[in-house]
Amino acid sequence: MKSHTLLVSALAAALLSSCASTETDRDLFLQADANKDGKLSLTEVNKIGLPRLFNRFDLNGDGHVTLEEAREVEPGFDAKVFAERDLNGDGKVTYAESEKVALSKGGLKKQFAEVDTNGDGFIDQAEAEVHTAKLDKQTASAQ
Repeated sequence: MKSHTLLVSALAAALLSSCASTETDRDLFLQADANKDGKLSLTEVNKIGLPRLFNRFDLNGDGHVTLEEAREVEPGFDAKVFAERDLNGDGKVTYAESEKVALSKGGLKKQFAEVDTNGDGFIDQAEAEVHTAKLDKQTASAQ
């Protein structure tokens, strides 16, 4: 479960830093800002972030994640965590199943709160930039 939390944190980081993408940080922020108010709500972050997380695990792009795929991305992925998301018990997790479980647990709420440093319920561009710089620094020191 701890490694799953780390993965969700990595997704939130990727959403804001876009380090493995051709999109710029600003482009990703603007894409996530559905109502174009210059800030991101948790709903907006979940809407763009949860599919990105799912797609990270759906290695063959068939719209389903198997336990084998999950373990290829994250060795040791907990079978209980997988089963919790496999709502119909068919051995595959669809995006709909994944989203339903994630949203029932608050989605990316914890990671969102880490970036929303002023606690106003939104991530503005300045908060996103500060968080991105922090992640860049952590990445640089880890290399």
